[in-house]
Amino acid sequence: MVYSPKKFVAFIAAVVAALWIQACGPVPNNSNQSAQATATGKQEPVIEATPVKQGENNWLVAGSDSVTLNVSALGAKSVRILYRPIDAGDRVVALKKNPAAADSANGTFTTQVKMPPDFAGDVWAEVTYADGSKKQTKPIQLSSADNAAIAEALAKDAAHGNESEREDKFTGGRIQTAALAENQPDIKITVDVPAFRLTLWQNGKEVKTYEIGVGRKEFPLAIGMRRAGQIIWNPEWVPPDSDWVLESHKDVEPGEHIDADDPRNPLGKIKVPLGEAYLIHQAAHPTDLGHLVSHGCVRMLQSDLYDLTEKIMAARGWPVSREKIEQSKNNTDRLVARLSPPVPVDINYDTQVIEGGVLRIYPDVYDRNTNTVENLRAELQSSGVDAARLDDATLKQMLDRANANQLFAVNVGELTTGNALAAGQQEPLTSQSKVAKRQASGGSSRHARRR
Repeated sequence: MVYSPKKFVAFIAAVVAALWIQACGPVPNNSNQSAQATATGKQEPVIEATPVKQGENNWLVAGSDSVTLNVSALGAKSVRILYRPIDAGDRVVALKKNPAAADSANGTFTTQVKMPPDFAGDVWAEVTYADGSKKQTKPIQLSSADNAAIAEALAKDAAHGNESEREDKFTGGRIQTAALAENQPDIKITVDVPAFRLTLWQNGKEVKTYEIGVGRKEFPLAIGMRRAGQIIWNPEWVPPDSDWVLESHKDVEPGEHIDADDPRNPLGKIKVPLGEAYLIHQAAHPTDLGHLVSHGCVRMLQSDLYDLTEKIMAARGWPVSREKIEQSKNNTDRLVARLSPPVPVDINYDTQVIEGGVLRIYPDVYDRNTNTVENLRAELQSSGVDAARLDDATLKQMLDRANANQLFAVNVGELTTGNALAAGQQEPLTSQSKVAKRQASGGSSRHARRR
């Protein structure tokens, strides 16, 4: 499901309302502004934040509940401070339209921003000069102190690029597992789209993995870092003003509030918003798992959603009690748990993964041209695997063995012997892929008909 534009407008309004801006004094009259403007070609504008602590991969973490932003722009007439939250895609929020010039001689502009707990994203300045020309500073990556976990997760995500967190090159060939521990809040979620897999991690260890369904090709799941700031039991559904709503839900109106107990509500018992436009919510059928079924959301079985969300609640010290959660299962009353700080949700699209010494090739479900011979050779080389004895034709056959229901797996040791095709095997992507495979052997499967 995708939220309506009205939802996004409300989200932006909430963010802006949460930001307290305090400018320092009136803009002074600068008689030398024209002369200074001639120097702008020699000096790029710069934005800085204080007080901050240096995080990983250039992330800056606020040292208090507010920061001072200083913009140096010699000859500037005006400045806008802009902010792109990490889960807002390309959408931008104006934090301050014209902070005051604190030092007209040096072109310094200063403003103070009070940061809400979920603040995390790029912050930069757009500078306008006397001649009407504009420049932008390089962005800084800034997060609130409460959101430091998001910044750290983003730093690790940037280091991994779009590769799976399960890669041997990152894990050393061994993924540690552990049962969930209560009151230990360092948790995150990863979503491996081609593998149709969602994993909950705590303290860097794998707690549990779940099978999922993901967005259809025309409504792909957004790749990148997201954050889960709340869990909602018995959610209402507000249909967005989109063509797919009119096509697939003819008995609803865009913007209509559809209660949890209404059979037209497709969200099920739980939804977990991922920013302003995407959700984790209940699957319509078990056969959703392992398939492209949604409008840009992650779908899970109801039992798995209960298990996942209760593990999150336990890790975060039960901000909503067990008793209230149990009651929500038997009624339709809306129940909301706020997650502070939000839980990082890293969504990746890695179709070639070496995990535990085994190369797994997943289908390129969104047709992004990832399963090429060139990419496979690069993956093997970056993992220190010598595949010189494998010619392009063999690699192409290996890639072709991954299909809509199956991945292809082979021990990396077989790659060096030239025995990869004979030693490798196809494996079902999910338990529902097994069902689809059996159905296909006796006729056309539901998945095949959809494609």
